[in-house]
Amino acid sequence: MVPALLLLTNSGCMDLRPKVDATLPSDFPKQFSLYSPQKALLTPWWQDFGSPELNRLQATALQENPDLQIAWARMRQSRAVAEKAGAALVPDLSAGATGATLRSKNGAGREQSYDDFFLGLNSSWEVDFWGRVRAGSESAASSALAVEEDAHAAALSLSGQIAEAWINLLNNRQKATQLEEQLAIHNKLLELIEMRFMMAKASALDVYQQGQTVKAIEGGLITVRAQAQLALHQLALLTGRATSDKLGLDELDNFPEITPTPATGLPADLLAGRPDIRAAGLRLQSSTWSVAAARADRLPRLQLDASMKYSAGILDALLDTWVLRLAAGLSGPIFDGSRRTAEVARTMAVVDERLANYKKVVLTAIREVEDALTREQQFRRTMDNIDQQIELTENAYREATWRYLNGISDFLAVLREQINLITLQLDRIQAGSDLLKARISLHQALGGSWPGTLTPPEKTVHGTNTR
Repeated sequence: MVPALLLLTNSGCMDLRPKVDATLPSDFPKQFSLYSPQKALLTPWWQDFGSPELNRLQATALQENPDLQIAWARMRQSRAVAEKAGAALVPDLSAGATGATLRSKNGAGREQSYDDFFLGLNSSWEVDFWGRVRAGSESAASSALAVEEDAHAAALSLSGQIAEAWINLLNNRQKATQLEEQLAIHNKLLELIEMRFMMAKASALDVYQQGQTVKAIEGGLITVRAQAQLALHQLALLTGRATSDKLGLDELDNFPEITPTPATGLPADLLAGRPDIRAAGLRLQSSTWSVAAARADRLPRLQLDASMKYSAGILDALLDTWVLRLAAGLSGPIFDGSRRTAEVARTMAVVDERLANYKKVVLTAIREVEDALTREQQFRRTMDNIDQQIELTENAYREATWRYLNGISDFLAVLREQINLITLQLDRIQAGSDLLKARISLHQALGGSWPGTLTPPEKTVHGTNTR
């Protein structure tokens, strides 16, 4: 009997999964349009900015962010589900014990009592002849790995949100500093124009126009200061804080120096580098195992059961009286209203859906890298162009001011160059922010391997170990 059981067990390796064509599109690029020959980063991408403040924010967020904690908790749930599914591959064993005292009265009116003790062991196991149990276990295991990749993707997304909020803070603080400097200059210029007005060397219109400029700068200050505070609020939320008081970013206002474009690798590298692609592939794999389980469910099952029972009226004699039972049962569906057939069709449709989703994720990843490279190149050129405009506008502003103070031209030319210079200086700050955000998007699009090095917390919400 034992050789026969081993043969049946080994037969459980039958693979009923469908053949899935997950090949890449024929026009899949061999390299990105703006290929970078730089060496790939082996460290978390944000360290490329060389900012201790950003490093500290990232470390705090990866430990305290509620969304990431939710992702880790879901990962632990999926691992437990996979462990449960795998438990069906081995026999289960249960035990039971009872003790009772029974009393009865016979026809003569006498009471009789006796003790009854029972001890039982039960075991059952489905011989996985067609691989149904194994397929279910493999499906759950692949799903668990996909959820783990979801957690890695959440960590990658969180790191990008932290960096962008940090850049927004620096952006608005730099704009505030620039506007404060401009406000001081234009207040002095307003005083000068008022003095010239009192000396009948300037018109009331000149005074009004300069006053309008001062108030416009004050209005801009109100806006950028509010935006900086909102960025602090977002950073507090992302790092798991209720307030931004303890973030330690009060004096931070300079952009980090942008480094050369990092290594992009090849488009095929994204398949292993991005957690969302890996998650999509694992879910596709899980769905093929689900098809195998659904197909095997239409075939007969062989169930082995064993039990040993001990019973006696005296506890000392309990192990002397026993009954051993071994049984094997074969069952299979005859008529189920096409329920199992429909389940096979459903799981096959899930495979088709996840195959299409996998290809979509891959194509989206390529587009995101190309977009990020294009934006970075665009903002580098934009900053160069703005620098040239600022140089020309500063020259024009100095010339217009000199001509006005010497009575050669009216104040309108000065005012026009003032406005142009303020606008360009603010545009340059914004372009610097956009360039850094494009670099963040590029790092996000490339994925990287650092999320796989994260150590997920092994604690429940109560702070106790899961085991």
